Amino acid sequence: MAQRSYWRIWGLALSLVIFVSWATPLAAQDAVRKFTVVNVLYEGSKMFLPSVLAVSQGDTVSVTVINNIPGDPPNHGFAIPAFEVETVVNHGEKKTVEFTADKAGIFDIRCQLHPAHVHGQLIVED
Repeated sequence: MAQRSYWRIWGLALSLVIFVSWATPLAAQDAVRKFTVVNVLYEGSKMFLPSVLAVSQGDTVSVTVINNIPGDPPNHGFAIPAFEVETVVNHGEKKTVEFTADKAGIFDIRCQLHPAHVHGQLIVED
């Protein structure tokens, strides 16, 4: 009888280990990825730093955008059209946008107010 209880405990422990190891990767896939992107002026060129963001499909993406470009115009945009993300940030301010990267691919990041000036890429890996 004692041996039967011993095997039952081992069976439950093994089942728990298998369940935890199976469930952990599922939770990791739905991570929140946080970035800070600064809009800067460098040698006459306006750019996002960093200009490339990489995430996994299914991630929740949180991007804090800081407008550090002085002068006129005082505001600049941050948009990822493929995910319907769009915001405007005044000089010296910051704003946070959040979305789910629900499709894989390489997507444009741009200033929707001044499309010729500032560009970047969002890489979503499946």
